[in-house]
Amino acid sequence: MRIGLFFATTNPYATPEFLAAAAAGAEEGGFSSVWVGEHAVLVDEYESRYPYADDGKIPLRGETGLLEPFDALSFLAAVTSRVRLGTAVCLLPQRNPVYTAKDASTVDWLSGGRLDLGIGIGWLRAEFEAVAAP
Repeated sequence: MRIGLFFATTNPYATPEFLAAAAAGAEEGGFSSVWVGEHAVLVDEYESRYPYADDGKIPLRGETGLLEPFDALSFLAAVTSRVRLGTAVCLLPQRNPVYTAKDASTVDWLSGGRLDLGIGIGWLRAEFEAVAAP
């Protein structure tokens, strides 16, 4: 069995110091992978139902900062040597697929082939509207 960790790349954990220490701990602790999520924007008021909470609300506020996943994974690639790096998940319908492929292949190349690309469709209609995605 392989066990990975999901890194909250949000305030106050989205600092180089915290991420580097957490990544070092993951490698030293024998974890097989580290994963980061994606939201281009977060809003406080929305009609969509978050599918992973009983109350239907994501446990993050609109003012919560959230790092761009491929940038965060590039940083994690530079401070690790063994753990696999993954997106959980990349919201492909909200992205340009060509740039996403380039971002993903860059992380994979710079990490020595350690990227696991998780792709999802998203759930937050307000986020689709904010990025002008259909």
